[in-house]
Amino acid sequence: MIVAISRFRASPEEADGWVHRLQERSRRVDGHAGFLGLEVLRSFERSPEILLVTRWKDRDAMRAYFQSEDFQRAKGASASQEDATFTMYEVVAT
Repeated sequence: MIVAISRFRASPEEADGWVHRLQERSRRVDGHAGFLGLEVLRSFERSPEILLVTRWKDRDAMRAYFQSEDFQRAKGASASQEDATFTMYEVVAT
């Protein structure tokens, strides 16, 4: 299993808007082969860190989604964060 984490900070004024948009996401990714789930996490800091944690069956499934039209739409629908990071992890034990 692959876990991918996108991480960025939001200003106090923008945090609620980000959370709302992520709660109301299109859910197109849910139907992609190999997609296992998504969590949105928000820290308790004044300028919170927001994490999007997705789980995938394998790297091929994740890559296929990243090459899809659905991903391009989702990416285009959200404003990019200059400080955003993206990291992939392989689950090696549970």
